[in-house]
Amino acid sequence: MYLYQIFQDCYIYIANNSIQQTIKQMKRILISALVYTFTCSISFAQDRSFGTLPLAQKPNAVRSPGAKMEESPKYQRALEIYNRLVAARGDFRFPVPKFFLRKEAYRLAGIDYESLEITLEEKAYDVCLEYGDAADAALAFLLGHELTHYYEKHAWRRGFAADYKDLPIGIKLDSLIDDTANETEADYLGGFLAYSAGYGLFDKGPDVIEKLYKAYDLSDQLRGYPSLSDRKILTQRAAENLGRLVALFDMANLLTAIANYEEAYEYYRYILMSYQSRELYNNLGVMAVLHALTFPQEGAIKYRFPLELDLESSGTKGSSGMAEARSKLLRQALLHFDAAISLDPDYAPAYLNKACTHLLLGDAKRARFYAEEEARPIALDHSYPKTALDVDVLMGILEATLGNTGKAAEIFTAAAGAGSALAALNLRILNKEQAAGGGPEVSPGAVRKTEKIDGQSIASINDALEYDDSKTINLQPTLIFLQNPVQGANSRLLISQNDAKGRYTLFHLTGPGYAGPTAQRIGLGADRAAIIKAYSGEPESTLETPTGQIMVYDNIIFILGAGGKLERWATYMIVK
Repeated sequence: MYLYQIFQDCYIYIANNSIQQTIKQMKRILISALVYTFTCSISFAQDRSFGTLPLAQKPNAVRSPGAKMEESPKYQRALEIYNRLVAARGDFRFPVPKFFLRKEAYRLAGIDYESLEITLEEKAYDVCLEYGDAADAALAFLLGHELTHYYEKHAWRRGFAADYKDLPIGIKLDSLIDDTANETEADYLGGFLAYSAGYGLFDKGPDVIEKLYKAYDLSDQLRGYPSLSDRKILTQRAAENLGRLVALFDMANLLTAIANYEEAYEYYRYILMSYQSRELYNNLGVMAVLHALTFPQEGAIKYRFPLELDLESSGTKGSSGMAEARSKLLRQALLHFDAAISLDPDYAPAYLNKACTHLLLGDAKRARFYAEEEARPIALDHSYPKTALDVDVLMGILEATLGNTGKAAEIFTAAAGAGSALAALNLRILNKEQAAGGGPEVSPGAVRKTEKIDGQSIASINDALEYDDSKTINLQPTLIFLQNPVQGANSRLLISQNDAKGRYTLFHLTGPGYAGPTAQRIGLGADRAAIIKAYSGEPESTLETPTGQIMVYDNIIFILGAGGKLERWATYMIVK
């Protein structure tokens, strides 16, 4: 029935859409059909050995599916969290499991691979409500755990081993498929999924597990599970690993903001070894493009491209070598953007970035296609208003490069009027009112006070530098990540040590909800205009994101989010 429905959907789609859109949709439908068939064949052939453990399960209990709570406020709240997690993962190569909240008390939460659904029980939901303002984060912790089992194919690993259990090697295979390892990984990567969906770093996982065991009257030792005490320790360890993964992601974004693209690239690539998402592939592509732009090129486009980072030189080479290196990086970027699109064909930023890259490669025809036929309609259809505006910026650049300056000025003017600071900058470049570098516009005689976060300047931190040795990560033999996660009451210190370059970079980053203002009295919620006024002019550089912009001054970085409002900031210092 499922296969009939998706191919019927395909017929309807063909009747109502363009050739290009139809081909893309048919690919998605074909993948869904193949995966569904594969999943079902394994599920039925292996006598239910294909699957993952539920979060916990009462011994000898026989499940009696409870009523679905599809009309209740509880279900609507949980469904919204579930959908945010699915969107944050951004992996639509496979069918997304259906979600249900049920009136039962059997297994807390789990996945049924035959019906392809994830269930959260009402009793487990109610336990999460005990966390008050953090209740949504607790629910995201449970649902992220189950979604991670699915996306990381933990069930396939168990099913693969079971298929060979009659052979001597099957015993060894089975011993390698460690349910405890799967559960720990689900806590770890599920936590990062919840963080990327906007639910913050939830560090109460061990307490949630204990409360759930108490609410379900479960013994400390359940067959097939670690003991409760061990499970709490494993969950705590997963939370610590999650903290390191989040810190790596923040470091990659901050290095990008200050144009240290080579190091940022390595940080994103390191994260990809543990966690794959459309944003990471997109950001790898952005890194490659920005790195390519550091290679000089005769007749290079002088405008500032709306490359979107999602939260985001070799002087010894000859000119031909630089051109080859530049082209290689740009083509590598296209592969990264294609990888992001393969995960989510409705991810508008990757199409925009792909269009930018084609224009940088000198292919205006493909740039126009990906901007107007792919990025723009997808952005408008899937709630990417900032990306839709950035498409206009790119179209202005494209018209300018083709010599249509009047059309370019018209596009830039309209986009600037709609709120695009980048369009306003490109209009000034078009009118030769500002150099392409877009350096700072600082009022004469402006004196900036020393910036402090949690009462500390970046210079004073460097004078008495301390970091946690237990959290050191060697990305490469000469590239080391260090941090002090308790630098202040609500701030963290991130350090990238590059021994090959003989330098290290410090970032002192505010935590979520940081209450203090900057030295120029700028606080959370401030807009771009207020920052420019307080800091006497435009920033030295900017970087676009799908929701806002990163503004970089000589010693402070402002991260603007939805609505162009300030969400976080950081001070920084490069030490040689």
